[in-house]
Amino acid sequence: MYEQAAVGREVFGNGENMLICGNVMKLPEEIRRLAGKVQCVYLDPPFMTGERFRRKRPYGEKGWKTGAPTLTLPAFEDHYTDERAYLRLLKRMINASRELLRDTGVFYLHLDWRMASQARALCDKAFGKSRFLNEIVWAYESGGRARKYFPRKHDVILFYAKGARYTFDLTKVPLSRKGNRRNHMARGVDEENRSFSRIISNGKEYRYYDDEPVYPGDVWTDIGFLQQRDPERTGYATQKPLALLERLLLPVTEPGDLVVDLCCGSGTTLEAAQNLGCRFAGLDISPETVAVALSRLKPENLTVDCPCRRDKAVLKTEYNGGRLEIGGLEIPDFPGKGRIADNLEGWDTGRIENGVFLADGCRRRSYRYPELVLSLKMKEEELPEAIMTTDAAGNRRVFERAR
Repeated sequence: MYEQAAVGREVFGNGENMLICGNVMKLPEEIRRLAGKVQCVYLDPPFMTGERFRRKRPYGEKGWKTGAPTLTLPAFEDHYTDERAYLRLLKRMINASRELLRDTGVFYLHLDWRMASQARALCDKAFGKSRFLNEIVWAYESGGRARKYFPRKHDVILFYAKGARYTFDLTKVPLSRKGNRRNHMARGVDEENRSFSRIISNGKEYRYYDDEPVYPGDVWTDIGFLQQRDPERTGYATQKPLALLERLLLPVTEPGDLVVDLCCGSGTTLEAAQNLGCRFAGLDISPETVAVALSRLKPENLTVDCPCRRDKAVLKTEYNGGRLEIGGLEIPDFPGKGRIADNLEGWDTGRIENGVFLADGCRRRSYRYPELVLSLKMKEEELPEAIMTTDAAGNRRVFERAR
């Protein structure tokens, strides 16, 4: 009933937000057109580890319900071992980020101990030393322990402003004072039965009430590294916590502002921006990674610019008793071993116009909804003109109704 078709773009709604498969060393025109319009750019590039990273994806309804089985697949190669080549990449990304920012905009660069000092010098040159705001230390507990030196358990996030009149409001990220008490201070309770810590300096009493917020400094220890069974995990290596990105974005953006991530990976920045009511654009070089990021975003007001696979895969469909039944994806040499229905992770309905898939419906598996809807009630004349599928490995394909 449906045959594979060639499509390079999918649009939900008016497509204002963007998720693009492309190379940061040759920025797509869609990203370059944002120059001078972006409020915040966040970069989490390769760290120059020289490693090949893998990703795990749940497989089928059981996998999404219980965490097993999963498919282990390539994620990305942090193949940089030559410092000069790596710094060329970093310089290109930093300079491109500055060009994208508007005058009130800010820039975050997320790295670790390997290249943070060299990156600081590049950022000072691009933005100017006077535009440096913070070196945020994100400290966490994860992995093994070193024996020949203190364990390296933190990342560094460099924070710069483009101009002198940048946007920043610390009061948007309050923390509970509980657990942040100053132990050296005396304790007291006022006439309204409010507990506080107090200190006397130069004959004056300063009170810090327990029910009033405290605000984070530049060392963050309260946001943990994502654990293996965390429901937020996508299985993508090096995925950052949503809470971390929301803390970074909240003080520097307002709803409607534009946020860009030029190495968007699993899509944490984009989901955080979406949760905060911001517009967003994400770029990544891998089509499979784009599919991972897409699975976290609301299917509305979004353009996905990413080539779909064309191969010998067959979409099994049948129309019976007023219902369109989706049997699954039959894919030669697919790594999964379950039913062909398990090969399917999501499917969108819509139509194709001028090589663009215009979506009008979206169904996906998730930890909250592991059972994929595989049947739609409709009249035969209402059958979708085209169906976009995502398989359990993250490959996307388009099938057009045979005429």
